[in-house]
Amino acid sequence: MGFQIQDGTGSNRRARVGKSNRLFVESTTRSEREEEALLGEAYIIGTGFVNLTTSGTSAVLYFKNNEDVDLVITRFLIGVKKSVGGTENFVTGIIYKNPTSMVSGTGNPLAINNVNFGSSNTIDSDSEIGQQGALLAGGSAYLATVAPTESLTSEDASTILPKGSSIGVFITPPPGNTSIDISVGINLHKLTTDLT
Repeated sequence: MGFQIQDGTGSNRRARVGKSNRLFVESTTRSEREEEALLGEAYIIGTGFVNLTTSGTSAVLYFKNNEDVDLVITRFLIGVKKSVGGTENFVTGIIYKNPTSMVSGTGNPLAINNVNFGSSNTIDSDSEIGQQGALLAGGSAYLATVAPTESLTSEDASTILPKGSSIGVFITPPPGNTSIDISVGINLHKLTTDLT
Protein backbone atom coordinates (compact mmCIF):
# COMPACT_ATOMS: atom_id res chain seq x y z
CA MET A 1 0.00 0.00 0.00
CA GLY A 2 1.28 3.46 -0.94
CA PHE A 3 1.38 6.79 0.86
CA GLN A 4 -2.02 8.04 2.18
CA ILE A 5 -3.24 11.55 2.97
CA GLN A 6 -5.83 11.76 5.76
CA ASP A 7 -7.89 14.80 6.72
CA GLY A 8 -6.39 15.12 10.21
CA THR A 9 -9.71 15.47 12.09
CA GLY A 10 -10.02 11.82 13.10
CA SER A 11 -12.82 11.05 10.61
CA ASN A 12 -10.53 8.61 8.77
CA ARG A 13 -11.29 10.23 5.39
CA ARG A 14 -8.55 9.95 2.80
CA ALA A 15 -7.67 11.95 -0.28
CA ARG A 16 -9.10 10.45 -3.45
CA VAL A 17 -6.96 9.71 -6.52
CA GLY A 18 -8.44 9.23 -10.00
CA LYS A 19 -7.58 6.58 -12.61
CA SER A 20 -4.96 8.87 -14.15
CA ASN A 21 -3.24 9.22 -10.74
CA ARG A 22 -4.49 12.75 -10.15
CA LEU A 23 -5.47 13.98 -6.70
CA PHE A 24 -9.06 15.26 -6.38
CA VAL A 25 -9.18 18.74 -4.81
CA GLU A 26 -11.65 21.57 -4.33
CA SER A 27 -10.57 25.16 -4.62
CA THR A 28 -12.02 28.64 -4.80
CA THR A 29 -10.45 31.24 -7.08
CA ARG A 30 -10.93 34.94 -6.37
CA SER A 31 -9.46 38.02 -7.96
CA GLU A 32 -7.21 40.16 -5.81
CA ARG A 33 -9.98 42.81 -5.69
CA GLU A 34 -12.57 40.25 -4.57
CA GLU A 35 -10.23 39.05 -1.82
CA GLU A 36 -9.62 42.62 -0.62
CA ALA A 37 -13.40 43.29 -0.74
CA LEU A 38 -13.96 40.33 1.59
CA LEU A 39 -11.34 41.84 3.91
CA GLY A 40 -13.11 45.22 3.75
CA GLU A 41 -10.30 46.91 1.81
CA ALA A 42 -11.88 47.54 -1.65
CA TYR A 43 -13.42 50.90 -2.55
CA ILE A 44 -15.04 53.02 -5.19
CA ILE A 45 -14.15 56.69 -4.98
CA GLY A 46 -15.89 59.39 -6.97
CA THR A 47 -16.82 62.97 -7.61
CA GLY A 48 -20.59 62.70 -7.92
CA PHE A 49 -21.86 64.91 -10.75
CA VAL A 50 -19.81 68.03 -11.51
CA ASN A 51 -21.42 70.64 -13.78
CA LEU A 52 -19.12 72.18 -16.40
CA THR A 53 -20.44 75.31 -18.11
CA THR A 54 -17.97 75.96 -20.95
CA SER A 55 -16.01 73.93 -23.47
CA GLY A 56 -12.77 74.67 -21.61
CA THR A 57 -10.76 72.00 -19.82
CA SER A 58 -11.33 71.64 -16.07
CA ALA A 59 -9.90 69.40 -13.38
CA VAL A 60 -12.65 67.34 -11.75
CA LEU A 61 -10.75 64.90 -9.50
CA TYR A 62 -7.63 64.88 -7.32
CA PHE A 63 -6.65 61.93 -5.09
CA LYS A 64 -3.45 61.27 -3.10
CA ASN A 65 -2.59 58.01 -1.29
CA ASN A 66 -1.47 58.52 2.32
CA GLU A 67 -1.75 54.82 3.25
CA ASP A 68 1.31 52.80 4.24
CA VAL A 69 0.32 50.22 1.61
CA ASP A 70 -0.04 50.48 -2.16
CA LEU A 71 -3.45 51.17 -3.68
CA VAL A 72 -4.32 49.26 -6.86
CA ILE A 73 -6.62 51.00 -9.34
CA THR A 74 -8.57 48.43 -11.35
CA ARG A 75 -11.02 50.65 -13.24
CA PHE A 76 -11.69 54.27 -14.25
CA LEU A 77 -15.33 55.30 -14.71
CA ILE A 78 -16.62 58.41 -16.50
CA GLY A 79 -20.35 59.13 -16.53
CA VAL A 80 -21.49 61.85 -18.92
CA LYS A 81 -24.94 63.40 -19.26
CA LYS A 82 -26.16 65.23 -22.38
CA SER A 83 -24.49 68.55 -23.16
CA VAL A 84 -26.52 71.72 -23.57
CA GLY A 85 -25.17 73.49 -26.65
CA GLY A 86 -22.40 70.98 -27.32
CA THR A 87 -21.73 70.31 -31.01
CA GLU A 88 -20.15 66.87 -30.43
CA ASN A 89 -21.49 63.89 -28.51
CA PHE A 90 -18.39 63.12 -26.41
CA VAL A 91 -15.99 64.58 -23.86
CA THR A 92 -12.26 63.97 -23.62
CA GLY A 93 -10.55 63.00 -20.42
CA ILE A 94 -6.89 63.12 -19.45
CA ILE A 95 -5.73 61.23 -16.39
CA TYR A 96 -2.71 62.84 -14.73
CA LYS A 97 0.05 61.07 -12.82
CA ASN A 98 1.30 62.62 -9.57
CA PRO A 99 -0.19 66.12 -9.55
CA THR A 100 0.73 67.93 -6.34
CA SER A 101 -2.67 69.53 -5.68
CA MET A 102 -5.86 70.90 -7.17
CA VAL A 103 -6.17 74.64 -7.74
CA SER A 104 -9.57 76.40 -7.50
CA GLY A 105 -11.47 73.17 -6.77
CA THR A 106 -14.57 72.96 -4.58
CA GLY A 107 -12.63 72.18 -1.43
CA ASN A 108 -14.89 69.13 -0.96
CA PRO A 109 -13.34 65.66 -0.64
CA LEU A 110 -14.22 62.77 -2.94
CA ALA A 111 -16.82 60.25 -1.81
CA ILE A 112 -14.95 57.15 -0.63
CA ASN A 113 -17.24 54.11 -0.42
CA ASN A 114 -16.20 50.70 0.87
CA VAL A 115 -17.73 48.02 -1.39
CA ASN A 116 -18.10 45.70 1.63
CA PHE A 117 -21.18 47.15 3.32
CA GLY A 118 -20.24 45.37 6.57
CA SER A 119 -16.88 47.15 6.84
CA SER A 120 -16.19 50.59 8.28
CA ASN A 121 -12.65 50.68 6.87
CA THR A 122 -11.66 53.73 4.86
CA ILE A 123 -8.62 55.14 3.03
CA ASP A 124 -6.13 57.65 4.45
CA SER A 125 -5.96 60.14 1.58
CA ASP A 126 -6.10 63.73 0.45
CA SER A 127 -8.74 64.38 -2.19
CA GLU A 128 -10.75 67.12 -3.81
CA ILE A 129 -13.64 67.43 -6.22
CA GLY A 130 -13.08 69.90 -9.03
CA GLN A 131 -15.37 72.36 -10.77
CA GLN A 132 -15.49 74.63 -13.80
CA GLY A 133 -12.05 76.22 -14.27
CA ALA A 134 -10.23 74.08 -11.67
CA LEU A 135 -6.66 73.02 -12.47
CA LEU A 136 -4.16 70.43 -11.34
CA ALA A 137 -0.73 71.66 -10.21
CA GLY A 138 2.20 69.60 -11.47
CA GLY A 139 2.07 66.05 -12.69
CA SER A 140 2.11 64.66 -16.20
CA ALA A 141 -0.40 63.15 -18.60
CA TYR A 142 -0.80 59.40 -18.05
CA LEU A 143 -3.81 58.31 -20.12
CA ALA A 144 -6.20 60.03 -22.53
CA THR A 145 -9.69 58.76 -23.21
CA VAL A 146 -12.92 59.73 -24.95
CA ALA A 147 -16.29 59.25 -23.24
CA PRO A 148 -19.57 59.53 -25.17
CA THR A 149 -22.38 61.66 -23.78
CA GLU A 150 -25.38 59.98 -22.18
CA SER A 151 -23.38 56.92 -21.18
CA LEU A 152 -20.97 55.43 -18.65
CA THR A 153 -17.46 54.70 -19.93
CA SER A 154 -15.40 52.10 -18.11
CA GLU A 155 -11.63 51.78 -18.69
CA ASP A 156 -9.75 48.80 -17.24
CA ALA A 157 -6.60 49.75 -15.40
CA SER A 158 -3.79 48.09 -13.50
CA THR A 159 -2.33 51.19 -11.94
CA ILE A 160 -0.42 51.23 -8.65
CA LEU A 161 -0.49 54.22 -6.30
CA PRO A 162 2.29 53.82 -3.70
CA LYS A 163 2.21 55.97 -0.57
CA GLY A 164 2.58 59.65 -1.50
CA SER A 165 1.59 59.23 -5.15
CA SER A 166 -1.48 60.87 -6.63
CA ILE A 167 -3.83 60.92 -9.58
CA GLY A 168 -5.98 63.60 -11.16
CA VAL A 169 -8.49 63.90 -13.99
CA PHE A 170 -9.08 66.72 -16.49
CA ILE A 171 -12.28 66.79 -18.59
CA THR A 172 -12.85 68.80 -21.77
CA PRO A 173 -16.53 69.17 -22.75
CA PRO A 174 -17.60 69.40 -26.41
CA PRO A 175 -17.32 72.72 -28.31
CA GLY A 176 -20.30 75.01 -27.69
CA ASN A 177 -21.10 73.42 -24.33
CA THR A 178 -22.95 75.62 -21.83
CA SER A 179 -23.85 72.87 -19.32
CA ILE A 180 -22.85 69.24 -18.92
CA ASP A 181 -22.77 66.97 -15.86
CA ILE A 182 -19.72 64.71 -15.50
CA SER A 183 -19.06 62.05 -12.87
CA VAL A 184 -15.65 60.40 -12.45
CA GLY A 185 -15.10 57.29 -10.35
CA ILE A 186 -12.19 54.99 -9.59
CA ASN A 187 -12.36 51.37 -8.40
CA LEU A 188 -9.38 50.59 -6.19
CA HIS A 189 -8.26 48.42 -3.32
CA LYS A 190 -5.50 48.27 -0.76
CA LEU A 191 -2.77 45.77 -1.44
CA THR A 192 -2.80 44.16 2.00
CA THR A 193 -2.02 40.57 0.99
CA ASP A 194 1.54 39.45 0.41
CA LEU A 195 2.00 38.36 -3.19
CA THR A 196 5.47 36.85 -2.72
